[in-house]
Amino acid sequence: MDTKLENHKPPAQPAALPKSNNRKQAVVGVLLVLGLAVYVLKDKLPLSPGARETAVKVERANSEAVLTVELTKVVPRDFERKLLVSGTVWAWDPVQVGSEVNGLKVQSVLVDDGARVKRGQLLAKLNSSIIEAQLAKKKANLIGAKASLLKAIQPFRAEDLTSLRYAYNQAQANISQEEANLARAQANYNEAAENAKRYTWLVSQGAVSAEDADNRSTQAKVYLAEVQNCEHKVRAIKLAAQQANDRLTMGVSGGRREDIEISKSQLAEIAANIAELNSQLAQTAIVAPCDGLVLKRSVHIGDISSTSKVMFDLVRDGRLELRANLPEADIGLVKAGQTVRIGDVDAHVREISPMIDQDTRLGMVRIDLPLNTHLRPGNFVKGEIGLGKAKVNAVGSSSVVYKDNRAIAYTLDEAGKKVRMHFIEVGGRDGDFIEVLSGLKAGDQVVAKGAGFIKDGDVVNVLNANSSPVKAR
Repeated sequence: MDTKLENHKPPAQPAALPKSNNRKQAVVGVLLVLGLAVYVLKDKLPLSPGARETAVKVERANSEAVLTVELTKVVPRDFERKLLVSGTVWAWDPVQVGSEVNGLKVQSVLVDDGARVKRGQLLAKLNSSIIEAQLAKKKANLIGAKASLLKAIQPFRAEDLTSLRYAYNQAQANISQEEANLARAQANYNEAAENAKRYTWLVSQGAVSAEDADNRSTQAKVYLAEVQNCEHKVRAIKLAAQQANDRLTMGVSGGRREDIEISKSQLAEIAANIAELNSQLAQTAIVAPCDGLVLKRSVHIGDISSTSKVMFDLVRDGRLELRANLPEADIGLVKAGQTVRIGDVDAHVREISPMIDQDTRLGMVRIDLPLNTHLRPGNFVKGEIGLGKAKVNAVGSSSVVYKDNRAIAYTLDEAGKKVRMHFIEVGGRDGDFIEVLSGLKAGDQVVAKGAGFIKDGDVVNVLNANSSPVKAR
């Protein structure tokens, strides 16, 4: 009886076979070639009994399984959801320390990279000799300015004030004396005027001579001139007394107000210069503005200070953080205070950026690292944020293999003989299980072991519950 090979497609070769089967592979290959030839010519050429027997053997070889596999189901499973984060370790608050004075030589450097410093600790010292000399000069000027102000406020010494008081009192005494002289002269004039008047009447009576009357009149005129002279003297003495009083008042009250204001402004200017130099002198001591870790020292002895040059980079309080960028779809899952597992280190989310970068569509999450961590600024690290448990479809990790960077899994066809390849989308891992996002559904049976040695369309054997190899139905 003739056997016809119809609708037969040669099976695909296995991806890998043990070396012990090399000879068997060669035999199978020869049989496949013969089988193809027979298949092509079977309807055109009559087959001899020997050819028909060979064709039957080829068909039997093509129906043999290339591998024995186990199956497992895609099942719903409580999955510990995790969000993977990665980024660079950096300072929580980087602090740059430099000089506030230009042009001074660095005299000493007292700390190096990696040193832990306290606030106010001396880090470096600049040469301050020029500033100290300028400060000494200004302090000398300050002494002179203070003396000038005192002189402007009180230009007279104590002995000068005594002389002014004496002059004023003497002027008062002279006034009294001249007023007495005036009174005496006025009395003499009044008496002489009365006598001259009486002698004029006596002349008319013939009691005295005209010469006696003229003498009395002349004497009255002399006393009148003396009265006028005394009056002038009294006015002059009073004016002198007023001047003495003004000088005494000025001596007691001090100098002129404008002189005092000028002296005060000069003193204030010198005091301001001294304060400025004291500030510059303090700035020659480069001190730590806070507690922290010296990340980098960029200064050396002999360098010239510049306000534009950074001397030390510090990590404020020694605190480090992980700066991780997350897609906008994931950043909403992150909350402040969540624990982030980075290797054997537990960190915590401190801050989520309120803005998404328009170009990259990423947002930054700042994660506080514990103090004294082994991580260092500049390290690139990965971590996981626990998001709690959720029910997801999952399959064993051995069932998933990768082709061209895409995840795949194998199921059996309806006849249960050949495997079919499925591209799937996977999510996170939980132990030995992988989350299946798409491509398979719950209850689907997939190849559990050996998926890496088969390809789409291969015929396989399946182990039953007793782990004995049986041919797929």
